[in-house]
Amino acid sequence: MELEVELSLSTVYDDNILKYSEKYLERFRNNEDGGRFHIKTYDDVILNPSIQVTSTFNIFGKLKSKINGQFSSRQYVVNPIKNWDFITFGFQQYLSKQASFKFYYSNIPEFYVRHFRDRQWVNVYGYTQETYQPFAFAKNNYGFYIQNTFFKNTRIRYSMSYSQYFHNKHFTEYDCKNYSYGLRIYQLILKKVKLEAGYEYTTSDAKGYDASYETPQTTNGPDASNVEDNFSLALIWQVPAILKLDHELRVEGEFFKVYYSSEHPLELDEEHAGRVDDNLRLYFTYSVQLNKALQVSAFYNWLMRDTNTEAKENQEYLNNEKSYNQNLFGIELSYKLKL
Repeated sequence: MELEVELSLSTVYDDNILKYSEKYLERFRNNEDGGRFHIKTYDDVILNPSIQVTSTFNIFGKLKSKINGQFSSRQYVVNPIKNWDFITFGFQQYLSKQASFKFYYSNIPEFYVRHFRDRQWVNVYGYTQETYQPFAFAKNNYGFYIQNTFFKNTRIRYSMSYSQYFHNKHFTEYDCKNYSYGLRIYQLILKKVKLEAGYEYTTSDAKGYDASYETPQTTNGPDASNVEDNFSLALIWQVPAILKLDHELRVEGEFFKVYYSSEHPLELDEEHAGRVDDNLRLYFTYSVQLNKALQVSAFYNWLMRDTNTEAKENQEYLNNEKSYNQNLFGIELSYKLKL
């Protein structure tokens, strides 16, 4: 049996930790919207320690079996309200040297998004500061993939996952069940250049009503149910050795389009009726292998969401509410220890 422990620590600067549109960034700067903002700054430095343990052994002859567990924590230096943890476990079984499958489970115990108005409280207290309540959720994810390598240099992976989102008591109408189906291809195109391309389709079925005073028949929304098309493309270049050290550059782009399916009238569900989101993300990572165990990486991520709607009269409102830009710069140290 082999045991591998990987320890990593990254430091990240995030210039828009709550993914606010320019409208709300400006309101934060001007000290407007009392009750909405529960942060000291809209940017922050994030410390991300992580530990992963992988055990490799043999159950079926010479075929490898792997069990892994990982714990990761994101700690915000100035705004601890955003702190969150991530836990995952997995079992991978090789069917041959080139084919394997894996089952995995992951959990986020609590993730704070930001404060929103609770509609039920607005009906009682009006548009006061007290009606702003934290929008947060817990998430369970169950996944599976199977993969095989063809023609020595082409690996194809098919994946499926099921996710459950459980929101806090103020926003249970956003509880949902997500199903995802994905296909990813890993291709060596030159001796030191790899290409990865993927597509994932996701359906999200939101609860759509607050059970404390509504039923599915009496609700007027909001209904955040949607479907998503996700396309990704990555290029990985093994840069020629510098000072006898291995270098790698990874460039990845991701585009996903989200179509909301709320059937409520626009005046009752203006944040979802007819809404379509275009999301674009770019990732750049440069890594240097300092020795067999230690690696250092520098990265930059750019994220953007452009929200549109089939109801053009609602375009300005949705764009002001949901569109955003975000930049992240970071450095990571990773150390692998084999026991």
